[in-house]
Amino acid sequence: MKEVISASRRTDVPAYYLDRLTGFIEQGYADVKNPYSGKISTVSLRPEHVHTIVLWSKNYGAFLKNRFFSNVPNVSNTFNKFNLYFLFTINDMPYLETGIPPLADRLEQIDELAARYGPERIAWRFDPVIFTKGGPVSDTETFRRIGERIADSGVKRTIFSFLNIYGKVKKRNSELNLNFNDPTLETKVEYASRLADISRELGLTLESCCDDIGHIEGIAASSCINAGILSDLAGEPARRSIDPGQRKSCRCTVSRDIGSYSDMPCPGGCMYCYANPVIDTHGGISL
Repeated sequence: MKEVISASRRTDVPAYYLDRLTGFIEQGYADVKNPYSGKISTVSLRPEHVHTIVLWSKNYGAFLKNRFFSNVPNVSNTFNKFNLYFLFTINDMPYLETGIPPLADRLEQIDELAARYGPERIAWRFDPVIFTKGGPVSDTETFRRIGERIADSGVKRTIFSFLNIYGKVKKRNSELNLNFNDPTLETKVEYASRLADISRELGLTLESCCDDIGHIEGIAASSCINAGILSDLAGEPARRSIDPGQRKSCRCTVSRDIGSYSDMPCPGGCMYCYANPVIDTHGGISL
């Protein structure tokens, strides 16, 4: 069965490593290092072996400007043979996402992606939801404000998750006095329920990613890489087994990730990043 390719949970390939992706596609494979064992495996990127390429990003500006990835006929016959799915993380936390373009620019990008590829191939990730002791950084009205524009683009699928304060995040939280706080379950349920209400008003479908918040009407458990959705879009079945390499609560279908924490470090500078130390080219912070 064909493989689903993830590009990538480990770094922002569309924003910073399009040259790597184009190189992989042109040579027909990617050699990928396992982040834990260091073992190198070869992942085929020949069109007959790939079901869908799932792209994860907070900034599709470079992608949209690169003619290699255009869906204009005859620009790139090889790339146009691939099915694409876009996971687009859009929040409004400029002081925590110092390397990310302004919100207005990213909303224009999702409009262009939807017009070019179709809104059904895009999911909006409102992620992560961060709380400090003073309350949420992105409150529910921020969700509404962004959601109204998302809905106007035709995109329906919406995914959210609460911040996990992993070791690196905890260290950065302490050293930079970011005041990240893990709210109570009651607070999370109240917040998520409000997101569900707003989503219904806007005609969005809401999913919760890897959050133990119990059953809330209007919220489905998410699998960001969803075999059913990818199968319907491609017109052929994707592998439906759950990816064993992800967190226990992750429901994503199995995929092959071609990114790298070490060889493709993300320079986005997001203060809440769990994958890497912050590489902030704007403020000079490196932890």
